[in-house]
Amino acid sequence: MIGTTLGHYRILSLLGSGGMGEVYLAEDTRLARQVALKTLPALVAGNAEFRERLEREAKAIAAINHPNIVTIHAVEDCGGVRFITMEVVRGKSIAKLIPVVGWPLNRVLDVAVPLADAVASAHQYGITHRDLKPGNVMLGEDGRVKVLDFGLAKLGDSASPAGEAATQQATQVGQVLGTVAYMSPEQAQGFPVDHRSDIFSLGIMLFEMATGRRPFQSTSVPGTMAAIIESPPRPLDELKPDLPYEFARIVRRCLGKEPSRRYQSALDLRNDLDDLRQTMASTPSAQVLARRAGGATHWWRWIVAG
Repeated sequence: MIGTTLGHYRILSLLGSGGMGEVYLAEDTRLARQVALKTLPALVAGNAEFRERLEREAKAIAAINHPNIVTIHAVEDCGGVRFITMEVVRGKSIAKLIPVVGWPLNRVLDVAVPLADAVASAHQYGITHRDLKPGNVMLGEDGRVKVLDFGLAKLGDSASPAGEAATQQATQVGQVLGTVAYMSPEQAQGFPVDHRSDIFSLGIMLFEMATGRRPFQSTSVPGTMAAIIESPPRPLDELKPDLPYEFARIVRRCLGKEPSRRYQSALDLRNDLDDLRQTMASTPSAQVLARRAGGATHWWRWIVAG
């Protein structure tokens, strides 16, 4: 499509592609601006379910006005090609930015607080993302976090009167949607999910941002799914012994196997993360309570990384 036009959009380059769509950089010749243009992959462009998902993504994003969620401009059709136009986010996904040993905790929190705030805003509109992962979170050149790709979003009644019915038609019990490494146990089993599934995914991302590793890993997809469903997460202090107890507590609470054992809202998670960030900012050198696997309690001197 590069070099061609769709209506008044001139396709300039491919920004990214995946099973749910292809995203191009395009020039809006009417308004003299650049936009991101998302179309369905050619192999599924005529598939009614995939077209419905594209529409659902547009509705999900359009329902939310939040600085950390990508802004949608329009849903359009040209020559039988259905596409979304949205703001261009110049930067990189955090999947490409997380070092192999993870970020310092202050950096993790600078990303995690606006990320959790964006997810909390989506949940307030009755929208469950269902595919939160580092590849769907951009860090812009201006330093702003942006959540992308609501193609698998579940819309509740507050987002659209017909949202839940449409979602149930598109996602039957027993059908697994999302990225395996970041799924909740209920999602991995094909069970119905709610907003607390996103909180589990955020817990995996927090763990990975801090350590460079994921809490549930295997050499195979079935093995990863089994670990998510059955195994406890790897203890954070095995990889980063200097992480404070409070951060480990937050991550553990996100990763409860049962939704009832997790944070019950992303806003509560966001507030705990922000409280920790403020504590770090106000106390550069702090005594942090750390509990080890054996149950003993120790005080450790923790110097905030710069």
